[in-house]
Amino acid sequence: MIAAALHDLLRAVFAEQADIPQTEWIHFWSHVREKRFADREHLIHEGRKASTIHYVVSGLVRIYYNHEGREQVQGFDFEGRWVTAYESVLTGEPALYSVQALEPTQTLSFSGELLFALYARHPCWDRVGRRILESQWVRQSDKERRFRVHSPEEHYRVLIARRSPLIDRVPLNQLASFLQITPETLSRIRARIRSDSTT
Repeated sequence: MIAAALHDLLRAVFAEQADIPQTEWIHFWSHVREKRFADREHLIHEGRKASTIHYVVSGLVRIYYNHEGREQVQGFDFEGRWVTAYESVLTGEPALYSVQALEPTQTLSFSGELLFALYARHPCWDRVGRRILESQWVRQSDKERRFRVHSPEEHYRVLIARRSPLIDRVPLNQLASFLQITPETLSRIRARIRSDSTT
């Protein structure tokens, strides 16, 4: 049985998206599962169909894909964020990227098929689904804009200014891959920023 605190947490998250009748919530909650992933364990595998939508309760994951035999990090997600391969869930096609825990991670999860079935039950679920997708689109657009207008060092400074948890929790090589630079270059950027802060 899932702890009451987790029930209340997800209920509050959904309440921010739409007014969900109690009968609808009870039906939905009966399909939610608590999942735990060890460090380095995959939530989603590139090339396989993704069928589950995760809400991250605790932990940290990376989103990456393989390009010419090398892993390229696309991004990270942590507490309070939704994680899945949306295109795969929506189309049934294989996922274009993998999602892997970088530290022990706990999620509340449900199937994409459930969400689609809920759309036919009550209008509130259409709003919930739309708001989740909209939030992902806004985050993706913001990330693309940062890559377009900022150099890697500027991008890193933006993360610092936003007090991003990525700064302290993501391994250097993973963060460098995300910024599309080498770990050595990121080390130099960090050293330069430390030097600037002491002068």
